[in-house]
Amino acid sequence: MVGLTEIINFLKEEKLKFQTRISKEVTLTGFSSLDHYRQGTITWAKSADKWRKDMPDIALCVVQEGVELPLPNQIICENSKAVFFMLIERFFTVQEEKKAAIGTNTVLGDQVTLGHNVRIGHNCSITGDVVIGDDTVIHDNVVIRHKVRIGSRCVIESLTMIGEDGFGAYETENHRKVMIKHYGGVTIGDDVYIGSHVDIERGTIDDTYIGDGVKIAPFTLIAHNGFVGRDSVVVCSHLYGSAHLDENAWVAGSIVKNQCRVGENAVVGIGTVVTRDVPKGKVVVGVPARILRESSGTTLKE
Repeated sequence: MVGLTEIINFLKEEKLKFQTRISKEVTLTGFSSLDHYRQGTITWAKSADKWRKDMPDIALCVVQEGVELPLPNQIICENSKAVFFMLIERFFTVQEEKKAAIGTNTVLGDQVTLGHNVRIGHNCSITGDVVIGDDTVIHDNVVIRHKVRIGSRCVIESLTMIGEDGFGAYETENHRKVMIKHYGGVTIGDDVYIGSHVDIERGTIDDTYIGDGVKIAPFTLIAHNGFVGRDSVVVCSHLYGSAHLDENAWVAGSIVKNQCRVGENAVVGIGTVVTRDVPKGKVVVGVPARILRESSGTTLKE
């Protein structure tokens, strides 16, 4: 049970910009979506599209700036999504039962170094010259091999592989294909999220690099020698060998050809095939990619 005063004080402490329209005091018992609103809970509206006149009384709504709704209690802010989920995390999340630091059947090699408060799930295999930073959480059935550096406060979800050799081969005069052994590693910065079923291959000579704050959705491939710049987002995409994303780039459901570069603040739309460099600040779509418009800057959206 949480009162409005507690919520408002918390937002002030976090130094967030917001406005309030409060007409009555309420006590909140939890959270719910606007589509399936439960009385006495906090909810969120990013637009007026889902509002209906027959909706029940809403105790408190976090409303996107510029959206007008006839609600008695509102917190109005520029990034309503971020604020809503921040409030859920702070006031309405039940803390999970504390688990053992290392799950059952997990194998840690002799050279593995763990930081403070690292949590590793069941059935993982972590071997080789691996360093994992403070407060990083690794879920079940993850494989990490060879030379890998993982920063602090990262999350790596189940069935992800980090550090395997990439696919590289050369051809002899008799057209026999010979696989190239890889000698590089993988470097991952702080506050990185890596979803399930992600494959991050180690570099051939230098490291594959994932910058601070990067978010990688499930079923993504980042091939050998890849570079993903700070705060970039990669969603269900394939980045082939030596592909390079500059800072704050966004690639969604797409293919980026080997050696291609996606510029700072650029957006690669769903279903796009990038066969040449994408200039910074552009939105590209299509097969092959073509410039659609200027990017307004990428933000995480629903």
